[in-house]
This record gives sequence, C-alpha cells and structure tokens, in this order.
Amino acid sequence: REDPAHGRTKGKSIVFKKNRKRRLIFNDDAYQQRTHLDHCYGITDEQSFIDARTTPTFDTHVDTYVWCVGNGAEPPWGPFGLKYRAPVYPVLGSPARATDLIVEACHGKGMEVWGSLRMNDVHDYGYDLKETNDPLKEQHPEYLIGKPEDRDLPPERVDRFLRTAFNFERPEVRQHRLDFIRRNAEAHDFDGYELDFTRFIWHLPMGRECELAPLMTEFIREVRSALNAVGEKRGRPYTLVVHVMDSVEASLLLGHDVQAWVSEELVDVLVVGMGCMPFTIDLDHWKALGERYGVPVYPSLNARPLFRYHQGEKQQALNRGSSASDEYIRAVAAWWWHNEVDGIYLFNFFTRVDVTGLQKKQAYAPLKGIGDPAMLAGKDKLYAIEPVAFGGMFSQGSERPQLPIVLDTAERKLALSMGPDADDPGARFRILVFTRGGEPDTKVWMRLNHRLLEPVRQDGYYTVQVPAGTMWVGRNDFSICCNAELDKTPNPMIVHDEIMISVTH
Repeated sequence: REDPAHGRTKGKSIVFKKNRKRRLIFNDDAYQQRTHLDHCYGITDEQSFIDARTTPTFDTHVDTYVWCVGNGAEPPWGPFGLKYRAPVYPVLGSPARATDLIVEACHGKGMEVWGSLRMNDVHDYGYDLKETNDPLKEQHPEYLIGKPEDRDLPPERVDRFLRTAFNFERPEVRQHRLDFIRRNAEAHDFDGYELDFTRFIWHLPMGRECELAPLMTEFIREVRSALNAVGEKRGRPYTLVVHVMDSVEASLLLGHDVQAWVSEELVDVLVVGMGCMPFTIDLDHWKALGERYGVPVYPSLNARPLFRYHQGEKQQALNRGSSASDEYIRAVAAWWWHNEVDGIYLFNFFTRVDVTGLQKKQAYAPLKGIGDPAMLAGKDKLYAIEPVAFGGMFSQGSERPQLPIVLDTAERKLALSMGPDADDPGARFRILVFTRGGEPDTKVWMRLNHRLLEPVRQDGYYTVQVPAGTMWVGRNDFSICCNAELDKTPNPMIVHDEIMISVTH
C-alpha cells in the first residue's frame, strides 16, 4: 500500500521514498549513550535511553531521525580523544545495540532513520596522537594533513585543526572510510546514510582542494556503489545524503564538487549549510541546483546561534527571557518556508537541554510548530542580519557575512530578510543594532527601504520602532551610518555583532 507521508510497505518494513517530503530532519550526535552526559539524562534502562532525546521527537513535525554513527573508528564515536572517551551505559551493552534501539523505536513510529558519519572529526586536535579518536592516526601519522607542531599554532590559525585531520588524498584514508560505511550500513536497518562533510570541513591539503576534488567525487561514486549493493541485498533502495557547506562555491573550495555529485546522480538528498547563517545562505542557488537534477534540498539550522539568546545583553535588550531562542527558530523556519524549501534540518538541537539547561518539554516544543508554515503565522519572531559565523571552520564553510562593519558617514547597505510577517497588519517591528566604540557625540542613522529611521541609544545598542508599512516580505534594503569620518576618528564605531529584528504581534 502507498502512504503519502512515508512511502510503501514491504512486508513489515516501510520503504521510504528517496524524494519524499520531510518537514523536519532531526540530527542526534548519539552521545547520550555514553555516561559522559549522565548529569543530563541519567539513563537506567533501554527505555530511558530512548526517552532521553528520541521520544520527544515522536508525534511532532519530525519525519526523519538522523543517528550519528561516529567518526569512522572502531569502536565508534569518541570525539575528544581516547583519554576522555566515556563508556557506553552498561544497560545498552554496545554502540551497535544502542543504534538498533533507536532505529527500532523510530521505525515503530513510522519515522525514517539515517545513519550519519562525521567524515573527519578533529575534536581531538589538541591531544597526542596516541590519545586521538581513531587509532589509525597514531599508527599512520603520514595519513594526516597536518604536522605535530601544528598543535602549537595560535588560536586564530585554523591550520592547527589539521594535525589530526585525515588526508583524503591518500587512497588508504578513502578506503578506511569506505570500509566503515559498508560495514555500518550492512549492520543496521538504516533507510539512508548521511556523509557529514561539515564535521569537520577539511579533507584535503589546504590550497589544493580544487585540484584534488576529483578524488572526492570518485569516493562518492564508491560509496554510492556500496550502498546500492546493500540496498539490493535488503530488497529496498538506500538513500545517500551529503551534508555540505553554505554554498556550492564554498564546498568546491574545500574539494567537494557538489554539482558533479548531483549531475552524476550519485546523491539523493542535499543537506546544505553550516547552520549558523540561516538568513544569509543563498537558498535560490541551492533550489535551482536541486530542481535541475531532481534532488531535494534541506537547509541546516545549527543550535549554536540559539545560545546567545539565553544570557547577556541580548536577553536584557529583548526582555523576553529564554523564549527569545524559540522566536529565532520560528523566524528561521518562516523565512525558509517563504523561500519554498523542501524541509528543515536541525543540527545539535538537543543541546538546548545539554548546554542551556532548558527543561526537555520546553526545549523540544518548537518541533510541534515549525514544520508547518501556517502554524507560524501570528507568532512572535526574531530575525537577524548575522555576523561572521564564529570563526574557524564556520567561517571557511559559511556564506560571506555582512557583519561586522565599521561605521562612518557613508551608508553601509545590508540585506534584511523578512518572512510573511511583513504582510501581517498586527505585526510590530523593532530593530536592535549592537555596537562597540564611538565617541560621546557619535550619532547614528538607519534607513529601511529608503525611509530614514532615527534610533535611540540604550546600553550597548541602538534601537528603533519601524513605522507601519515600511517592512516588506523578502529582502529589505537596510543601511546604517554615523556622523564620524573614519580617517579622523580615533575610536570608530563598530557594528560588531548581529542586527536583530524583533517581531511581536
């Protein structure tokens, strides 16, 4: 029989169509299976393990559950090095058993499940090779991109991460990954397999990535062939997913020729973006590529930007407490649905419990609303013009940022994204711009769609209420300037952080 939400049944198994509509895709890093997070979850049996993160996604808008299978090492998933690898809970027995429990639980609720492999995890870059997260790194240091002395590079040099990054120029490295994928895919009843190239982004020697991109394309061909073989044995198709950077160009500069991958029909689904600049990513470009080759595209939202709304000056400025992060999530979803995305991918969403300390019910509540554009109408939201995305791999893998900028007498023109709220007569818009520097007599002006706005100065930021009818749906022109000439100012004013647009109803 056919089920439009999931696919067709084959015996007792649901066969999920590769191009099915998925509202929300939820990525789980699988670390709750280890005692490291006992303070958050306190797992005592198999059911409490499933209840830790997975059960809260049931009966929500989540259609696909993504389970991280680790970094390609055996045993899998020890991100911070062997020295700090917490054991799996005894009640689970092994990572393999934990994986099967999640797959069985999700399938029992009619949810699709993908395995997800972090293609080059280098959380262990600061450790000796004997303590890294894959024994192969110590056994064959020649397989790594960097050198031991790279660990001592200054923090602003991302090259230091490369000392424990596998070099996919080496055929031995590609074979190491391929063998794991084949074994892992055969061992578990996944419906698809995701290659996460954003954790971390470096797979080839820096400066030679474009030259060596054909090697990565050949690797994708081999993975496609391996998964096809697994699918044939199981009697149902196997979906291959790749998670890539913010843009086709950013991906290619890192050796990932996404256009070649989709044009050769090697991949079935694209997950796009580092997830930290959701209002800046060029969705039109991705959509055009996906439509040209019949591949659905899912932009990724990383939980990292959410943390800043739980503390500090932003929380005080908004005066709305921890709900501000929910408003940001709703705004991202509203903007992406306005741009007619295929669905939304959520990365590290569970860290709203692990990191911010929210109660589970509150942390997972957005999953029941953001997968349906109609349910977002009339809800308060928080849009943004984002700054550079956290530095390091987030900068190299992200879209070109609009911020930070230095203000002077010339108007700096920025793109301000706004969803359907602009057409809501009951919506009110307030702009908040966070600055550093400037002199006591520095005056700031803003302009929205050519309408002059005169903000007021508050603690560390400027704010202004937007007159009705000024904001429109889509990309708005926002500009900002001040009365100080840059070459004559010893203390220039900098818009150092994001520009927030608060929408209330």
